[in-house]
Order: sequence, then C-alpha cells, then structure tokens
Amino acid sequence: MPELTTDFHSLPQEYQDIIQLAENQYNIKVAPLQLLVGGWSGAVIYLVSVSSNETKRVEHCILKLDRKGKNVKSDEVTRHNTVMSMSTPGFARDHIAELVYDRVEHEDAIAIFYRIAGQSLLKYLPLSKYERQNQLGILFAKTNSVLLNEWNGSAAFEQAVHPQKVLHKWLGFRLDAGGNTEQFLQKTHGVNPGASGLLINGHVFPNPLLYARTAEPWGRARAIDIASGFIHGDLNTNNILVKFADDKVTLEGYYLIDFALFKENMPLLYDQRYLEMSYLMHAMSQISFETFVNFLTLLAVADVPDPHKVPIEMSGVSAVIGSARSAFAEWVEANHPSLHDDLWGQYWLAGVAAGLAYCHKAGQPDEQRLGGLIYAAANLKRYAAMFKLPVPTNVELLYDENQSNQISGAREQKHNLPAQPTPFIGRSKQIAQIKDLLLRKDTHLVTLMGPGGTGKTRLSLQVAQELLDQFRDGVYFVPLADDTDPDQFISRVAQQLAVREGGRPLLENIKDYLRDKNMLLIFDNFEQLVSAAPLVAGILASAPQLKILASSRIALNLLGEREFPVPPLELPQAEAGWENFIENESVILFVERARTAHPAFALTKENASAVAEICRRLDGLPLALELAAARVKLLQPQAILARLDDKLKLLTGGARDLPTRHQTLRNTLEWSYDLLDQDEKILYARLSVFVGGFTFEAAESVCNSDGELDILEGLTSLINNSLIRQEDTPDGEPRLTMLETIRSYALERLTESGELETLRTKHAGYFGNVVTNQIGFFQLYTSNALRWLNWLEREHDNIRATLTWNLTTPEGVQVGAMLVNVLFWFWYRRGYILEGGMWADRILTSPSMEALSPIRAMTLFASGSSSMWQGKQNVALEKVQNSLAILQKIKNDEWLPFILMGNAVVLINMGRDSAAQPLLEQALAQFKERRITPFKVVTLVHLGNAELGLGNLEQARVYHEEALVEARAINENWLISFALNNLGEVARTEGKFDLARKYYEECEALLRATGDRGDVARFVHNLGYIAQHEEEFELAESQFGKSLTMFRRLGNRRGIAECLAGLAGLKAQQGQTEWGTIMLSAAESVLKVTGGAWWPADRVEVERNREMMKSALSHDEFIKAWETGSAMTIDQAVEFASNEK
Repeated sequence: MPELTTDFHSLPQEYQDIIQLAENQYNIKVAPLQLLVGGWSGAVIYLVSVSSNETKRVEHCILKLDRKGKNVKSDEVTRHNTVMSMSTPGFARDHIAELVYDRVEHEDAIAIFYRIAGQSLLKYLPLSKYERQNQLGILFAKTNSVLLNEWNGSAAFEQAVHPQKVLHKWLGFRLDAGGNTEQFLQKTHGVNPGASGLLINGHVFPNPLLYARTAEPWGRARAIDIASGFIHGDLNTNNILVKFADDKVTLEGYYLIDFALFKENMPLLYDQRYLEMSYLMHAMSQISFETFVNFLTLLAVADVPDPHKVPIEMSGVSAVIGSARSAFAEWVEANHPSLHDDLWGQYWLAGVAAGLAYCHKAGQPDEQRLGGLIYAAANLKRYAAMFKLPVPTNVELLYDENQSNQISGAREQKHNLPAQPTPFIGRSKQIAQIKDLLLRKDTHLVTLMGPGGTGKTRLSLQVAQELLDQFRDGVYFVPLADDTDPDQFISRVAQQLAVREGGRPLLENIKDYLRDKNMLLIFDNFEQLVSAAPLVAGILASAPQLKILASSRIALNLLGEREFPVPPLELPQAEAGWENFIENESVILFVERARTAHPAFALTKENASAVAEICRRLDGLPLALELAAARVKLLQPQAILARLDDKLKLLTGGARDLPTRHQTLRNTLEWSYDLLDQDEKILYARLSVFVGGFTFEAAESVCNSDGELDILEGLTSLINNSLIRQEDTPDGEPRLTMLETIRSYALERLTESGELETLRTKHAGYFGNVVTNQIGFFQLYTSNALRWLNWLEREHDNIRATLTWNLTTPEGVQVGAMLVNVLFWFWYRRGYILEGGMWADRILTSPSMEALSPIRAMTLFASGSSSMWQGKQNVALEKVQNSLAILQKIKNDEWLPFILMGNAVVLINMGRDSAAQPLLEQALAQFKERRITPFKVVTLVHLGNAELGLGNLEQARVYHEEALVEARAINENWLISFALNNLGEVARTEGKFDLARKYYEECEALLRATGDRGDVARFVHNLGYIAQHEEEFELAESQFGKSLTMFRRLGNRRGIAECLAGLAGLKAQQGQTEWGTIMLSAAESVLKVTGGAWWPADRVEVERNREMMKSALSHDEFIKAWETGSAMTIDQAVEFASNEK
C-alpha cells in the first residue's frame, strides 16, 4: 500500500523549496496525503490535497517532483498542450492526465500537478508501485494497446529506412562524439567506442554505440519499413498512472503524464521498450548485478527467455516481459502480418535505443548505466541474428562477472558489510520503507523487530548495502549475537570502528569519533543487550548525523525510536493458481534454496501445491523455509509436507557456517524462550492452546483462571519479545496472534508442563460458553448478526479446536452438538457448508448421541440442512424426517416448528410444494404465537415460494411483501435479502425484468456488505438471466460463470446445475444451439441426481430455452444432443462448459 504521510520534511531540500515556490506562485496550500513513489529514479510522486487561498476550493491532485535540466521548462506545458490537440478527443479524455498549473521550476527541480477529470485519485498509483506479476502483465499488454491501437491507430509507414538511420532518429545528440555514452565506455570501462564488438561474460555482442553512429558495421544489411507516429519519449514506470478494480484484475483507468520529451513523426515502439528498460532497472535493484547481466544475455537469444533457464528471482520479470511481447506479436499478426520481420526488427532496434538512452544518463549509478548498455547490446544481437548481420571481429572486454572492480567510476565505499553467500529475495516494500525512515531528517534510530528466523539480520544488511552511497563516512555492521554484557557492547562498537581507548573511557572516544560523522551503524541481535540501550541514546545524542539500524527481538524503548515490525514473507494464495506461485516471495525463497541443495529442482504443476502449502504451514518464516528447502536433497516437497506435523524435528541441519541458533528451528526458538522470565514462560506456553489468535479477555479467562499471572504485563512483554503480534480488528478490539511455528514450540513446552489437558478443557469451556450462551440459537437472526458472524469468523480456528476437543468425551459430544446447532447457520452464511455438514455428521455418529433426544433431533436438522445446501435433497429429506419423528415420539414441542419448517423447505427444493404448505402453516402459527419473529419471516417467504411453485403469483407476492416489512423492522441483512430475492423471483416469472433486477441488486449489496457467501452465488446467477433478457450477453456469461465458480467452491450441486442451465440458454440464443442443448440436458441430469426441481423462475427460463432449441434443431439432432448431455456426470458437464468458454 502507498505510505500515509503527514508532511514533506523527509524530502530533499530542493523538493521542499519547489513546493514552497508553487504555493507562493499560485497562492495555494499543498498538503501531502500519500507518498506514491519515493524512489530509485529520483522522481517523487504524491497524492496531495491542494487548497486555493482565494476561493478556498480544495481538490486532490497528483504531484510529481523530479530533477531535470533547466532547458526543458518551455517544452513541458507546450508539449502537453500539443499532445492534447493532436490526440483524438477520446484518447485525450481517457488516457492523458490534465495539467492543473503551469510547471513550476527552481534550479534543477520541477513540480507538476495533475488531475484526472471527473475521477477520484485515491486508487490511482504509478505503474512502478505494482509488484504482482499478473497485474504487471496486464499493464504492459495494455500499454502496447494504448500506444498502437489508440494513440497511433492511424500510424504512417516509412519505406526502406536503414536501421542505423532509425536509431539516429531516436537518439540524436546522444550519439555525439565525446558524449556521455562514449565517456562512459572510455573512462569507466576502458573500452574503445570504435570497437565493433563487446565481450560480455564470454559472449560477443555488437557494440550498440558504434552501430547507432555509422552504417559501416551493418555491412549489407537491408533497409526496413517502419511504423511512425507519436512517441511519449520518457515512458518510464513513474509516468503511467493506473487504477485496478477491487478484483485486482480489471483495469479501470490508465493515464499518461509528463510529456516533456513528446515528439511526432517518430519511429514507434521506443516507448514500449523504454518502459521495459525502466522496469528492468527497478528489478535490478532487487538482485545482484551478475544475475541481472545473465538475464540480459538470455534476452539476446530468444524473444522471451525460457522460464526454466532464468534465475528464479527473475522468473516473474521474464513473465511480465513475455506479456508485453505477446501483446506486440498479436498486434503485428492482426494488423500487419506481411511486415512481421520488419516490425520485429524495429522492435529490437527500439530496445537498442532505449538501452543507449539510459546509458547516456550521467546522473544514474554506473551499474544502471552499464545495465542499459548491455540491454542495448542484447537487443542489437537479437536484430543481428534475425537479419544475418556479420559477426563483429574487433572485440573488447566490457564485463566479466569473474573479474572484480569493473565499475571503476563508482565512489569508494566505506563499509565492513559481510558478503552474503546467497541472493537476497523479496521484501522490496519493506526495504523501501526502511530506507525512507533512515533518510528522514527526524529519524536517527530504527529497530527491526521480529521473532527469530524472520530474516531481520539479512534485511538489515540488504538495506545497508543499498544505502552505501547515502552515508559519506560509511556503513558499519556491529554483530552482537555473542554478547550478553553491556560492557561488551561498547567494546564491540569500538572494534568495528577501529576506535581505541587512548587513556580515556572508550565510550567517550566513540562519541568523539562519531560526533561529525555522517554514518550508518547496524546493531545486529540487540535483544541480549537491552540494558545497554541508554548507551545507544548517549551515542546518538552526541552525533547529529549518525543513524542506527538495530535488529532485535525486543524493542530498545528509547525516545525517538522507530519500531519496524519485520513480517514473515508474503504467503501464496491458493486461488492464485500454481503458475502464479513463482512470483510469491515465500515460494521464490524455497525454490532458490532448494536449487542450492538439489540443482535440478524446479517448481512444477505436480509439486507447486505442496511447495505453497509448505510456505503457508511455515508462516513464511525465512529460516524455516530455508531449512525445509534443504530437505529437497532427499525428499520431494510432498514428502516434506507430510512430515511438517513435527516441524521442529524436521527443520534441522542448517549450514555449518551459520550461527548455532540458526542451524535448527528449535535452537532459534529456544534462544527467544531463554530471554523470558518464569511467569512469561508459563504464559507463553499456555497461550499455545489458542489457534489462530485470541483476545485479552480470552487469554485472561483461559490462561489465568487462578489469578497468579499478570496477564497485561505478560502479554506486553511477549509482544516486545516478538513472540506474539497485536492486530487491530474492524470493531476496534485488539487481537493477538502467534505464528504457527512459534506456537508449535510453545505447545511442546505446555505439554512438558503437564498442563495441556487442563488448558484445552478451559479453552473449550470459554468458547463453548460464548457460542451457546452469548450467541445462542437466535442472535444470528437479529440485528446483532453481523457482529457475531464476524466474531465467529475471527475465532473459527478456535471453534474448530473446541469441537475437536469436545469429541474426545461423551459429555463433550453433547456440548459439541449444542455448538453445531448454533454454528450451522454461520457455516452456511459464510460458505463453510461442507465443513458444517462434516461436524454435524461426526457428532451424530458418536455413541453418546444414539438416544432419542431434542439435541439429536436438532443435530439431524442441522445435518439435513447442510445436505440440502449441497444439493443432496433425498439425503436431506431422510434426515429432517427422522428429526421430526424423534420430536413427535418424545413429544417435544419446543423445537417442533423449526423442524416442521425444515421439512417443508426440503420438500420445496424437491418441487413438492403442496406437501410443504401444511407444514409451513403449522410452523407459522407457532412462531406467531411464541413471537419468534425472525423465523416467522423465514416461514412467510417459504410459503410464498410454495405458492409461486403452484403458480399463484399474487399470493406469493403477498407473503413476500409481508415478510419484507417484518424483516426491515428486525434490521437483519439476510432476512431482508431473503424476502427481496423472492420478490425478484416473482417479478422474473412475470417477465418484469427491470423490477427483478432492482430486487436482486439490493440483495447482492446487502449480503456482500455482511460477508455472506452462501446466497450471493444465487443472486449473481439470477442477474445473469436479467442481463440475458437485456441482451447484454457478455455480462450474462460473466454472471453465470462467476456464480458457477462460487457454487463449486461451496459444494452446491443444485447451484451448479442452475448455472449450467443458464449458460445453455444463453449460448443457444447466440446461435450455438447444439452446444446449448447438450449443456441444458446435462444440467437437467445433474439436477435430477440431486433430487431437486427447478425454481419456478428458472423453470420458465428452462422451458423457454428447451422449446427454442427444439425449433432450431431437427428432431434427430435434438435427440442426439440431448442424449449426449444426459450421459454426462457433474464433473464432465462442468468441464464441457469450461472448454467452451
């Protein structure tokens, strides 16, 4: 997320001055809202609030601050206006951000304010802020479309242009003799600019500077036809503002900014390649330069490098580049297939120009300039291979990764940072945040906090490495893991800084030495020396330019300290798909370290899910992942996963050159445990009984029933020791969590203490009491429902643990049954239908539940409801009928109306509406008599459904409208939506589609607001029919497809059949009659297996579609298609639908 900010004080002074100048020049006040980019290219981009001092009008703008030469001032506004006038009105509106003011310039800094007309800017971010591979792929493909299909849709072509002339058009003065690139080659690398070839890691590349300057090295290369038009000229990742929808995939806005280098009548494709170059430069900051060069050399031999050959940390980058190049390939084939070779040649030449343009930037770090030059050479080699250019003969060495100090122009860096044996992976967001903190004027101490194995040391070293150029007097690493005495701390600092006593106290000499130093010190593993924290404060007080980055499991608790919690690595999301796992930080680390142990290891479709689950089970902890990955030498990931139940035993065998505490996961956790006092150790162990987190109240009740512990003080200490974490919840109540790896060790300690059984009983008692006594059977049907649904969602893991423990004793089973009869409605509404049915069935099969009793009857009702929601109507009917028989036999009237209603609902699902009516009328009478209004509402709606099924539409509407009034009075979203949805069903049956849509959309909004998943799928499905009737066929297909995905996830077979029927009718209406007939027949077959019948409104749709199909096909064609579909299983039917889509 972009960083919230309160002022501009952390900016370089020239940027603060330019903002002040803008305020004075335009009589405005500028307030920062969010820092969007603060970055590697020198540009800084903010979302700002701008207030006019004259009109008091306030608007949000995008503010870009950058360093540029003074000579471009006159071009900025003029060129922006030129772009607006030359572009089509639609393109200008949809893709060019508006200038709010004339550009503001002061010395070498500029400020530009932008707005996007008619839109909120809150979700707009520069492209550089996006890291997800799939989003970047979308953005790069979109860029190609915007530039070629929209901005240059009517591009002209120049015939027979020599490739050297094409390069000269793009590069111009950058190719001048004595220019920046020539100086870089000669002075930094000792390479003759006139050499025809460059040797890079043992491979010969053509020299792009020479080839761009003169036609001679090209030999008899033929001329090419080139596309010409508008180019942006500086399309880096900061000059594109984009916004995604909430689904993170749909692009809602795409705007270009900063047209200072805009040109017309230029060869196209430069912008796409310059954007790629900019993206690669950003990626380069995350990896070693050697890895980056190896990747660039792979670009010289293929359009997109083989993902199995690229370094693992570049696989995501490779995929993004592949998305861009695939989009270009599609454009060529769709528009100019006969110019395939020439346009691809222009594409490679544009890469040459982009790389040389980057190398020309004298203000950039030498590594980045060299990267640009090698990128240019790689693209030129690709062109040379395509057009059979002669191989260079006069070759000079440019770069060899086996030779050191090749970038001699770099300023000598003072540091003692230890070399790292493996590449650093991920954490780009955290690195940027920590760097920003350290470079702020008001920050002098940043403490990286986290449990052992989180990667604090490695992260601090990476940050230090990237800040070497920012501290004049150096960056120094002070290891403290082996020190426990505060006096040793002073000696260790002096040792690393080469400060001696010289007859004075060592601390005073250190202070004198650091007094005027602009230096960064890294204090690593400070947790054993927290009593020495005042000494750190004294050192900082004497050295105003000193910055300290500490890593510790415990905060130093000093004034001005900025605590930075180091999170575990990002975890892979199961729904992302295995192909996308490789862009996840945890997976990348596991695969990279696995390759170290077993070089042939690769992430595959077969092992990806196991690798992802390993990452999740190990909480993304780097140390745990590295230890697990080392096991790949002997075990497949699936086998490692199977052994993770005893992760502390499995995760051993770290490298011998690691500190002892990092050679096994147990050693790391013991290190933290030994820092606790006795009461803290007891509390830490007891807290392991919680699964998925806990509140202060729960910890007090479960872990301190005897009152011997100070829970508040203990929890505070465990937070400070990074063993538990505090999170805020939407209702404002703090929640405490423990990583599962840390909990495993604590659970061992609890078991050793002999308190495990006692604590599990207390834990189950606490949560059982809340569910049965505070929530009870009715709270989930009242205006308090959302509060309790959210509580159950947060505590779901604890509820599962409670049920598991309850199943171990006969008495516990009875309690578990009471829980199930409360929870089954939560499980339905939040989409845990299969799980709810599993718990109910496990309870029912217990010997202690065999006796006929009200609790058995109600548990059968819960189990039957779950079966019904899964689309197993016959099974459901048997269960609810047994439930009713029990209550009648034992003459229990308390729960009778609920069971009567449950039987009726199953009958309605089966199309037996007449049989359901008398049961519902009995239930309604009792609910009215006992004033149980929520279930009166539910029963009224079901009575309406029965009437609708029997064709009595007006009576159905009467029941639903009465229910809606009562539901609104209760003010519970599900009850309101239940009545609304069925009013929509009446309207759809009548053909009143506008009215039906109104009802359905209100339903969907209500349930999405409360996090319901059980019924949202049906509303999405219903809206698919509405879209079909309004001939919005793409929307209809999307609705049916989304609903199908939801129903499959819920395990609802009836819902799956409904979606298949919807798709069948839709495709038949669009002319795919045979396919639609097969699909409708399959849907009917699936529904028949469930024992269900079509809902009345769906029945109208199905019958209409069936008749349409019969009229469009011959009798024999229809019978054949119908028989094909009726033979399909549910899985075959879903696959058939998916293949068509």
